[in-house]
Amino acid sequence: MKLGAEFDALVARFSQHDDQALALAVSGGSDSTALLYLSHEWARRSGRRLHVFTVDHRLRPSAAAESARVARVCAELGHPHATLTWTTPKPTQAAARQARYQLMCTAMREIGASTLLVAHTFDDVVETAIMRRQRGIRGASTAGPVLAAPAPVWPDGRGVTLLRPLLHASRSCLRDLLTRQDWAWVEDPSNTHTEFERVRVRQFLARHPRLAATVRDQVQRLRVERMAADRTIGAALSRVVVDPDALITLDESDISPRLITLLARCASGGDRDPRAAAAADMLAGLKTAGARQTLGGAWFQKTDRGLKIGRDPGEACAACCSGLFDGRFEVSQDACLPPQSAQAFLVRSSSPRGTRWRETISDRLAHLSQCLQTPDLSPLAP
Repeated sequence: MKLGAEFDALVARFSQHDDQALALAVSGGSDSTALLYLSHEWARRSGRRLHVFTVDHRLRPSAAAESARVARVCAELGHPHATLTWTTPKPTQAAARQARYQLMCTAMREIGASTLLVAHTFDDVVETAIMRRQRGIRGASTAGPVLAAPAPVWPDGRGVTLLRPLLHASRSCLRDLLTRQDWAWVEDPSNTHTEFERVRVRQFLARHPRLAATVRDQVQRLRVERMAADRTIGAALSRVVVDPDALITLDESDISPRLITLLARCASGGDRDPRAAAAADMLAGLKTAGARQTLGGAWFQKTDRGLKIGRDPGEACAACCSGLFDGRFEVSQDACLPPQSAQAFLVRSSSPRGTRWRETISDRLAHLSQCLQTPDLSPLAP
């Protein structure tokens, strides 16, 4: 097993400069250790540079020793390594995930990297699908994570792409690979703590192997549906128009609840999607031209040809963070934001002062579109 030609194509899609390092998230567990091994072998063949990050969440006494172990392995392999420490730890997986990506994206900006390899496997896809079903989510959207996605934090993750080259592999196959190569890994004790939903799902599947096989087949079919749906949404995003004052225009023919959730996230300058059901309810309330509704920090107005979308004026605009005003504008010498008197009503109250600003929503939409339209590649080769 190795990272093959389709991995080369995947990397080239998002990291075209050969002198740019690829970042790896490595905790020391079996999945990320396998990613490190495969990436190391690939880097030897391709000549690309790797930079490894380990996050110490400070939630377990052994975490520091595990990070130090990864650092020693990277030193032996000749790859730079940095341990990133979460200084305000909270004992929830959601908070840890948010902090992990914020820390790594910030560190990537400092070294000029824009592509982060993470070690999600097909087992993670199956577990996520079951967890989403238990929350009442239905359809192809239950099948995630996906091969390529924007970093799930904003604006810290601006321009950062997450690539998941192990998404077609099972955890057991990766462990077999490490065993054959005599590579050791650490076992995170939290993987046995049943207070976490993912652990309960994982243990349930282990107790019912025949059912697990059936679920895996179903999830694989859902993945195919998900990729087709993603390509459609990605194409629709490429047709969205964003004016210099950050007003978004969406054509009637492209309107769908899922697309609306993505546009609400970008128009709000945040990183949270509103629920698809809430988006559907909002759309149902926009029956006539001129009608307005708010959703997820964004303001939607019905027009004769579709929708106009801006920042919700009732939400407080954040100051500059990671170089962006409210997650939507950057200072630019080449751009000229129209004076507020000339801006569209939907965005006038939420624009920065002055004219030396450029909207960044169009860049964000283009990146999202590129990720959603990523071909169904198989990065792993025999």
